[in-house]
Amino acid sequence: MKKVLLFILCLSSLSLGHYAVISRPLRSLNLDKIKNDLRLEEAQKQEKLFPSAIKAEEAVALALVSFLNDSSHIESPLALAGTEEALFSHLNQYSSEITFLLVGEEAEPGEQVNQNWVIQLKMPTLSDHIFFAVVKRDGSRCPYNYGFN
Repeated sequence: MKKVLLFILCLSSLSLGHYAVISRPLRSLNLDKIKNDLRLEEAQKQEKLFPSAIKAEEAVALALVSFLNDSSHIESPLALAGTEEALFSHLNQYSSEITFLLVGEEAEPGEQVNQNWVIQLKMPTLSDHIFFAVVKRDGSRCPYNYGFN
């Protein structure tokens, strides 16, 4: 009996890891399987530290449009997938993951979060690349994306 009570006490002290996420841009595209790690807490932290014209939710929407439509970089997701339909099928997988680059981190070529919203994407069914969409916080440049392997 003591072991059962101890087990129950241990379970009750565990954090289940639930957190609020930005989901509207994903829902609007019917991306219901991708692991959404766009934490609201991180978005709010960045909005407070780096006030800008473009807010987190808009940045995510712009990043998704860039990922799905811009193949100008040879290692962008669309360039690797070939078509928007093929890319969407890889994007909308349980193994795919989207997240914000965190404060203090920078993307591979050096884009920093103090000047940009940087959205990171992983799609293991497409490639082992890590993909980044970069949205200037002040809106002075069109969003762009690329892959890094």
